[in-house]
Amino acid sequence: MTFWDWLYKVGPGWPSQRGWYALALCLQTSVIVVMLALYPELSSNEFFKVIANAVIVTGWVGYAVAGRDNTVDREQVGKAQDIAAKLLDQQRTGGAA
Repeated sequence: MTFWDWLYKVGPGWPSQRGWYALALCLQTSVIVVMLALYPELSSNEFFKVIANAVIVTGWVGYAVAGRDNTVDREQVGKAQDIAAKLLDQQRTGGAA
């Protein structure tokens, strides 16, 4: 059991690992927007704009990748391994199927 599994089972209402990640991204994006509201001069600072965009874009891309369901990938890898095993068996037996 991982830490995230344990945390999820602690009680109702605890988010999963994906939920915590989404919460952190929402908070991070909100902080950047609040910083822009409190310090409007940041909108003309190129360094801040690049860093803010990088943080938000990489975070949301990472969220999409982290949340991908790997079930299909595991099934496809399993099928490929079965095909490879059959081909190796055919080669070992001299081509008799």
